[in-house]
Amino acid sequence: MDEMQFMHNAVSDAYAFSEFYRLHVTRVYRYHMIHIGNVKDAEELTSQTFMIALEKLPTFRRSGSLTAWMMGIATQKRSQDARGNRRELPTDAVLYYQNSGLSTDIAAIQRVKIETISHALKQISPDCAEAITLYFFGNLTSSEVSQVLKKNTATIEMLIGRGIQELRTRTSLTAAGQKEQRSIDPTSEEDALVEKLANTASQITLDPLFISELEQALVARHQPKTKWTLLLQLQQFVSVAGWVALMAIGIFLLNWRITPNSPAVQGTKAPSQTSLATKVKSSAIASNLITKTAKPTTTRIPMLEYFVQAGDNCTYIAERYGVTIDQLITLNHLNSSCDIWVDQKLVIPIMTTATP
Repeated sequence: MDEMQFMHNAVSDAYAFSEFYRLHVTRVYRYHMIHIGNVKDAEELTSQTFMIALEKLPTFRRSGSLTAWMMGIATQKRSQDARGNRRELPTDAVLYYQNSGLSTDIAAIQRVKIETISHALKQISPDCAEAITLYFFGNLTSSEVSQVLKKNTATIEMLIGRGIQELRTRTSLTAAGQKEQRSIDPTSEEDALVEKLANTASQITLDPLFISELEQALVARHQPKTKWTLLLQLQQFVSVAGWVALMAIGIFLLNWRITPNSPAVQGTKAPSQTSLATKVKSSAIASNLITKTAKPTTTRIPMLEYFVQAGDNCTYIAERYGVTIDQLITLNHLNSSCDIWVDQKLVIPIMTTATP
């Protein structure tokens, strides 16, 4: 489905917004989790992010991808929150990484991984750290990261590559952080570091109960934007009305001027003329000359050629030249309805009296 149509549905339908929420909740949570480092605060920021997105739905425009728009809200919310910069993670893993689906030991191991990466990201340049966080934990493409950070794609790829190098050389995430291990190939270390970041991101999971409760809260808070809905309906109506108008114009033009190749046309192609002209000429000369006999003789009825003008019909032509409609139909091989078209040539008899 087109992203604009998807957002339109989410504005007017709470269940469509639920689908939008489930598509993005994990990436938003992972992004906040790697910045904040504990479940409670990450869940709180995730809830606030989607509340803001719910209010800003009508403002979405096709200036970028829907995912980048959502993560842009997450980054703005995170920058407004000071906890990610000042909080130090405590040593009690159970308090700061509780997940109903994990045992205490596994939760502790995962907390250590997140704490290590979160601490390492704070040691490199902020632009590189944010690009890496959006790319690996927000699961965005380089193009989508560029939309969020308002930088071109080449710059984002450069920031990610430089950030990986800084993590390798300035932190303890890899063996290269120890002086005695400098002989290790830097490329293989960077590849291992990329894999470690991706694996850690995939292990950050949301509590299903939290997902369900937040979804219910969003659905209850969802208010269809009547003004937005009416605008969509108006746009749809204008679109339909436009098509109907075009069809009506087309039908009118077809009825106004039938093409000469129409099956109903039996005569020859009439020449195009724009001036109002009626050519009258004798189509037949008297077959018999006037004799010197006392008996009167009749002549053949002369004909005139008439080119149909706009607005003409058989009744008007018959009354104008004093003939019957049946004569017009018979002489011109017309159908029983006496259908004629503009520029059609008609043969009309000139009624005369007998000559002696």
